[in-house]
Amino acid sequence: MSDLYAVRVLGVSRQAVRLSVARVHPDAGKPAPHAVFALMLIYDPIEKAGDAGFSKYRHLNDAALVREAGGRKVFTAQWMNANAQAFVSKVKRSGPFLDIQLTHPAWGEHLRKGMAWRTTAYDVGPGLPAEPRVPAPEQAAVPRSPGERTPKAAGAGAQKAAKAKSPAKVKKAAVKKTVAKKATKVKSAAKKAARAKRSG
Repeated sequence: MSDLYAVRVLGVSRQAVRLSVARVHPDAGKPAPHAVFALMLIYDPIEKAGDAGFSKYRHLNDAALVREAGGRKVFTAQWMNANAQAFVSKVKRSGPFLDIQLTHPAWGEHLRKGMAWRTTAYDVGPGLPAEPRVPAPEQAAVPRSPGERTPKAAGAGAQKAAKAKSPAKVKKAAVKKTVAKKATKVKSAAKKAARAKRSG
């Protein structure tokens, strides 16, 4: 497929990316202010990570978007249609410029001002509504031993349960209380016997 647009990164902030998207093919329309098209564009540098022109950008393969999208096998038209709005909250077009609002700073962290490439990306509509996505942790969870339980998040109920005493502790406390009562009774009886002895 022939290249449709020439893209250049003009700016990157925590929540937004500004791209210049110029038509290079006569059949290319205006750059679409849609989430799917925007996601295609911001994913382009990752797909081009092996190209000579991107060899200086060694960080591309470790980008959060790579981990979330799962690579080229997952990054299909169907996946983009269902997930684009999870990464891109809003796109505004002003002439050849696209201002892309991201749902999380991680989705644009791989882009660098001055990056430039040609793309075959095209408009396939706005995509389906999707909840904003948060990046998955970089490191996998530490493996646990077979008998070890996974700790649960401590909500209000869990915290209350954690504070509650176990049956063994309750029983131990009851035994202590009983022993203390008996000791008090023995002392009281001893005092009474001593008084009776003195008075007699």
